[in-house]
Amino acid sequence: EMPEGVWVKVPTTGETIHRRELEENLWVDPLSGYHFRIGSKQYFSIIFDDNKFEELGQNILPTDPLEFSDTKKYKDRLVDSQKKSGLSDAARVGVGKMNGIDLVVGCMDFGFIGGSMGSVVGERLGIAIDYARENKIPL
Repeated sequence: EMPEGVWVKVPTTGETIHRRELEENLWVDPLSGYHFRIGSKQYFSIIFDDNKFEELGQNILPTDPLEFSDTKKYKDRLVDSQKKSGLSDAARVGVGKMNGIDLVVGCMDFGFIGGSMGSVVGERLGIAIDYARENKIPL
């Protein structure tokens, strides 16, 4: 019996590819060119040398000052998404090196409420812009 997650199906072709090969190809199917959606964890591991980076703005957390509710209370939706995704919000900002060059990366993560853009996303991306500008490094 094959362990779950070893083989990944390519949506456009129906073919399967070994997960290790997919990771080595940076989440692009080498036969069809299909680009798989990746989260910020995978993206940062690709971008930053040796996956070494400092995260900025992780202390800025979402709140629910309007006490918003639709089919579910927003406060509950936040807690559920944080548990499910392991993320505190939809944007992450990292500072590290790419090919030895200092770099700031702001990354949206669809794994957190579909990449929903709230005040935390704006604040974290603002921090990324300010940090890059103040340190004169690429964003």
